[in-house]
Amino acid sequence: MFHFIALSVAVLMLFVARFYSPRHAARAGWAVAFLVPTWLALVVGAADITVRCVVALMAVAVVVVKPRQFAFAGFSWIDLLPVVIVVTAAISTTLNDHFSPTVILSLLAQWVFPYMLARLILIHDQDAIDFVPLAATLALLLAVAMIFESVADYNLFNTLLGHEGSTQGDSGHRLGLKRAEAWFGHPIYAGLVLALASPWVLTQTYQSYWGRGSKFWLIAPVILTMGTVATLSRGPCMVLAGVVFGLLWYYFPPIRLFSLFACVIAIALSIVMVPTMLKMADAIENSDGIHKIKIEGETYTYSGTRHRYLLFAVYKKPLSQVGWIGFGNWGTLPKHEAMLEPHLRGLFLSVDNHYLLHYLNTGVVGSIAFLLLPIGIFVAFLRQRATLTQKTEFLLVALLSSVMATSVVIVTVWMAEAYSFAFLFNSGCIVGLLISARRSTAVVARKARRLPTLQSHPMSTPNQYTSF
Repeated sequence: MFHFIALSVAVLMLFVARFYSPRHAARAGWAVAFLVPTWLALVVGAADITVRCVVALMAVAVVVVKPRQFAFAGFSWIDLLPVVIVVTAAISTTLNDHFSPTVILSLLAQWVFPYMLARLILIHDQDAIDFVPLAATLALLLAVAMIFESVADYNLFNTLLGHEGSTQGDSGHRLGLKRAEAWFGHPIYAGLVLALASPWVLTQTYQSYWGRGSKFWLIAPVILTMGTVATLSRGPCMVLAGVVFGLLWYYFPPIRLFSLFACVIAIALSIVMVPTMLKMADAIENSDGIHKIKIEGETYTYSGTRHRYLLFAVYKKPLSQVGWIGFGNWGTLPKHEAMLEPHLRGLFLSVDNHYLLHYLNTGVVGSIAFLLLPIGIFVAFLRQRATLTQKTEFLLVALLSSVMATSVVIVTVWMAEAYSFAFLFNSGCIVGLLISARRSTAVVARKARRLPTLQSHPMSTPNQYTSF
């Protein structure tokens, strides 16, 4: 099946590129990548070649079909960061004697291809406006599928494709509902993909509110929220809330001071009430997964929520020996797993904290490379917030909010390819929109605007490249 779908994607994208344009082909490829199950892959050595990987490679190939129709807007220093992440991970892997060409391919597929696809799709503001309806429609389709799965307790996609669902999706019911995972292989991954896609839905709703689309989209945020909640996972709900909060923070200055006080109070309460909050979180989990374990002779209560909290105690020894380059075992963990107490190895094989896992794998150097990505995007946005174009300001703020919220939530989950694709894609979209804004001649006030009154801004000539 993988070969058939991959060939079909290649033919489709080449056809669209030939008769339309490379950007249209990349959009079509993105749509296919969004709808094809993430677990459908071809294993080549240490790499899982997914349909998404094929789409990203084809996105580069279709530019060759009509190179004159693809005027790249310019580059940013942020474009180098995904490459730097891959290089640091590859060096770490090589120095730990686990190098292979397929490892490099796997790293490129996770960290570079999604970002590159976004940069190819969004060149000018109008590209983003044209892409919004497609992205919003597919995101809403995912939300509806997840609502149905949770309520009906049935995953249609796994049944049709003969795929065994995850343990969390099939038996990890919460509050009497199934944890929806759609075609993403895990409830958390599906929820994070949907939350990261929320900026497109909210932008379409915003446009419709001001008369630039069907009134149906006014109820889309409700469907989006229900779909995210259908995962019964806290992380995706936090990202969606972060997107909404980011928009409110940006467009309604009076709430900023209040929200700062609220955050300080929330942090203080969370520190004081950690035991109570953990018990409340345990209450919605399956009681069969809660039991006592011993770590270095001390007894702890274990649960899905406490798993993240206990990682630092379990991995105390490996963390002390990481060094500058880490252990280099991308996703396999044999070196630092061997340092764990034998009875804890199976239980804590999953390192549900991306920062911790990235540090173990790539050390200090790799961790700095990853941290520079969200920090660099945020700093670039702050530097250019006064030059944002009216067409895409709302979308840009929503995309930035989704990336920053996810950067917080990955403290509780490792960055699997299933949703890292959406994270890197959003990051690439932000950089593309910032470059487009920098090239625009107009400077606008930083407040909410009515989209119907927006006017197109003249673009700079193609040879005016910009870097920020």
